[in-house]
Amino acid sequence: MINKNLVEGKVAVVTGSGQGIGKAIAERLAEFGAKVIITDINNEKGQEVADNLSASGMTAVFRRFNVTDFENMKSCVEEMKNIFGRIDIWVNNAGITGTARVDEITLSDWDRMQELDLKSVFFCTQAVYEIMKAQNYGKLVHISSMAGERGGRSSSCAYSSAKAGVLNLSKCFALSGGKYNITSNCVCPGRTLTAMAEGLSWLKDPADAPEKTIPLCRFGTPDDIANAVLFLASDLSSYITGDVIDVNGGLYMK
Repeated sequence: MINKNLVEGKVAVVTGSGQGIGKAIAERLAEFGAKVIITDINNEKGQEVADNLSASGMTAVFRRFNVTDFENMKSCVEEMKNIFGRIDIWVNNAGITGTARVDEITLSDWDRMQELDLKSVFFCTQAVYEIMKAQNYGKLVHISSMAGERGGRSSSCAYSSAKAGVLNLSKCFALSGGKYNITSNCVCPGRTLTAMAEGLSWLKDPADAPEKTIPLCRFGTPDDIANAVLFLASDLSSYITGDVIDVNGGLYMK
C-alpha cells in the first residue's frame, strides 16, 4: 500500500502548473499531503487547478508567476514563501518546446528558448535556494528532457541544448546544496502526451507509433512524470542528489 502521507505538511511550488505535466505534478503532490502553490502566467487555468484541489479537500493556492521576470524574481519567491512560512519543494516545470531544424533556428528563437527553458530555471532555483539554506532542508526537482541527454530527434537544437543545461545546472545545485540538506535532481520525460507535444512529428508519424519504438508500447502521460517527481520530492529519495530519473518507457535504449 502506498503511503498517502509521503509529503504531508510540506510546502511545494510547481512552476507552469496550470496545465499538462505541471498540473499533474501539483495534483499528485497535493494528493500525497503537500500544501501546493500553483503558479502559471495563465490566471484562469492556474486558479482553476487550485480551486479544484481545494474543493477536493486539499490545500492549494494560485499565484501568477512569470518565470522570466528576473528583476522581481527574489521578491516573488519570497512572497510565495510567506504564504505558508516556508518552501520545502520546488519543481521547475515551466518551459516551451520547439521543432525548428538546425538550419532554421534564428537568434531570437535561440534566445527565447534559453531564457524560458534554462535561464529561468537557474534564477528560480537560485532564489529558492537561499530560502532552503536557511531552513536546512529542500527538494529541488527540475523537468529536463530525453532530448537533453541524447540530442533532439523531433525537437529543436535550441530546446535540447537548454534541457542539457538543466541537467548540469541540477548537478551544480546538488554539489552546493548537500551540506544544507538540499537535494537537486532531474526528471527526463520521453514522448509524453501533452498539449505542448501536439506539434511534434512523433505524435503523427506511423513509423513512430509506440508499439514500434517504445519497449513499453505506449506514450507517456503527465501522471507518469508526476509519479517520478513525487518520489524525488519525498524523503524516500533523501540519499539521492545530482541524479536523473528517465521516464520514457525504455525509449532511451533505442
